[in-house]
Amino acid sequence: MNEHRVAQLLDEAQYHEEHQKWLHAVQIYQQLINEFPEQLDFRIKLGNVYLEMGNLPAAELILLQALSNDSENPDILYSLGIACYQSEDFERALFYMRQLASYRLPKVHYSLGLIYWRRAEFLHAERHLRLTMEFQPDHVNAALALAETCIRQNKFSDAATVLRDINVLVPQDTAVQYLLGTTLISTGEYEDAVLHLRRVLETEPADENALLACAGALIKADRFTEAEEELKTQLRHDERSARTLIAFGKLALVRANRRKAEEYFRRALELEPENTDALEQMRYFTPNGKTTT
Repeated sequence: MNEHRVAQLLDEAQYHEEHQKWLHAVQIYQQLINEFPEQLDFRIKLGNVYLEMGNLPAAELILLQALSNDSENPDILYSLGIACYQSEDFERALFYMRQLASYRLPKVHYSLGLIYWRRAEFLHAERHLRLTMEFQPDHVNAALALAETCIRQNKFSDAATVLRDINVLVPQDTAVQYLLGTTLISTGEYEDAVLHLRRVLETEPADENALLACAGALIKADRFTEAEEELKTQLRHDERSARTLIAFGKLALVRANRRKAEEYFRRALELEPENTDALEQMRYFTPNGKTTT
């Protein structure tokens, strides 16, 4: 097989990958491996196709075969780390990814951050996610993961700083806006929280999470009438939303209307008898703290 034919086959395989025709790509890479068994690049490409397909055992098998011929190949180690992460074998994922930490590649530190996150080792996760952001400041997913990691450690101000920085680069990203808004509620910056959550609602007006968070921020900011209007909007979208009824109940409580609050909590429990938030609220309306429905 000459070089022209090899290039042609690689172009065809890339086309199939771009259009998610995985089996066609597998056939081409297998053909190239059969023709050039010593060429590790073809095995790595095949392993990555198997990863995209979700066939993790096949991906790991082909990558381990390649690793046996080049035990320090960074592309193979990275792909093996991803394969183990996707199969939730985090110990082995760390084994492969740690060998690449000295390369200072954003994708490696991002992967290490995610692995440590899944192991609930948040300090290690934070360190690697910060390195990711240092090497690639516009990495939105890393910024979101870093903010979530800070939140898990009750470092709300740190999370807000991370999100404000990335928000400057991607001001239209609703995931960033939403997490920034909810984080600012935790830092007591209620007015700014409302601004960011309303930007989410401008793009996604039916987003229940954003709308309820916005209503909660408005309540914290003592803007009760606006909060009520937000909740009415959500109830028009979904008349059977227990979460909205609970929010109405909490609004009634801050307005010192216990009777109305209890009514809302009971209606929520009629819809979702096991709703823990509603059950907790009802403890304050029943004798000896016992909940009845």
